[in-house]
Amino acid sequence: MILKDVDSLLYVDTDVLFLRPIDDIWDFLRVFNSTQLAAMAPEHEIPKIGWYSRFARHPYYGTTGVNSGVMLMNLTRIRNAQFKNSVIPTGLTWEEMLYPLYQKYKNYITWGDQDLLNIIFSFNPEYLYLFPCQWNYRPDHCMYGSNCKGAEEEGISILHGNRGVYHDDKQPTFKALYEVIRDFSFEDNLIQSMYYPLQSKFLDTVHTLCGRLPQIFLKQIEKTMKKVYENKVVVNIGANFRL
Repeated sequence: MILKDVDSLLYVDTDVLFLRPIDDIWDFLRVFNSTQLAAMAPEHEIPKIGWYSRFARHPYYGTTGVNSGVMLMNLTRIRNAQFKNSVIPTGLTWEEMLYPLYQKYKNYITWGDQDLLNIIFSFNPEYLYLFPCQWNYRPDHCMYGSNCKGAEEEGISILHGNRGVYHDDKQPTFKALYEVIRDFSFEDNLIQSMYYPLQSKFLDTVHTLCGRLPQIFLKQIEKTMKKVYENKVVVNIGANFRL
């Protein structure tokens, strides 16, 4: 409602790290069907150990709910949509709906805006596109054993360090990756100043469940490094050939 001239945006929590080019996530906007107006990843992959399926006292999306730490929003569609709701029998606009829904459920909400979004999309599932879990990878995907097949196959695209794991010792693999990226100077060599330090730090985390899968943390970084290297080679060869 505030950004009236903005068609689409990507909302992320402050504790996410992109392990591949940000441009790639925008491609999901192109695969929205005619009704979808936002995209999020599931809160969990396994209902029996998910938070919403065990503890929520309000409606939530699907069988495990969704996590709003990474969210694509087509604001044009959101502004024009009518949303089904539990307040009145007819549809409401986004602006009309938010405050009444909050008033109805405020005593049952634990996770703020994320819970409200779950309530909204529980009544309007056709409006939501689901990201695969590797686009919002959290400790929950490995701390009880690996349960994100997409990350195992393709690597992690976006790492979400919720629960404060970048700054404590509960999930050392997440903390190691955060610290290497924090200390990386973007003028430095990717392999020597990022990739090798990551490999070294990950050796100290193999005793943890998340640390047993270092390849899923490195796979997308490796692909990006390869692209950067190939582009440099092509540019240098092209420049030398022109000379």
